[in-house]
Amino acid sequence: MLYARARGAKMKAHLFAASVAALVCLGGGVQAAEFHKDGMTAKEVQAWLSESGYRAELAKDDEGDTYVKSASDGVNFDAHLYDCKKERCASMQFIAGFDMDAKLELAKINEWNSDKRYVDGFIDEEGDPWFTYDLNLSPGGSREALDDDFAVWLSFLPDMKELAGW
Repeated sequence: MLYARARGAKMKAHLFAASVAALVCLGGGVQAAEFHKDGMTAKEVQAWLSESGYRAELAKDDEGDTYVKSASDGVNFDAHLYDCKKERCASMQFIAGFDMDAKLELAKINEWNSDKRYVDGFIDEEGDPWFTYDLNLSPGGSREALDDDFAVWLSFLPDMKELAGW
């Protein structure tokens, strides 16, 4: 009888160990893919957009800073990187502008800014609307969080087009 109890206790210990091992293995499979604690490089942003199925072209602005050109839903937009140390950047801004024949009224962009959350709008010197969405890339983060931020940006594109009359 004592032998049977010892054998049963040993079997329970093995089952417990196997269960813990299985949970550890499964947990690693669903863990979020993390990126560098200091943010991302332009090439990493380009690769992420490309892997997500979007056009992703590296370009340089007038100051020589690298950014990524992309598009979705018929809207061209850029991903500008900020707070950079060497090539790794702690923040990013999506920006899209609409070249219009007629100037957009200030009241319309003010209404956008008072009604919409996350994406800000402004009017440039020529009366064209621009929209921006800022996000932090540091201290680190996950691919899933970045994808979620990008989904927020993309969800506003139809409203941007409507306001611009596209």
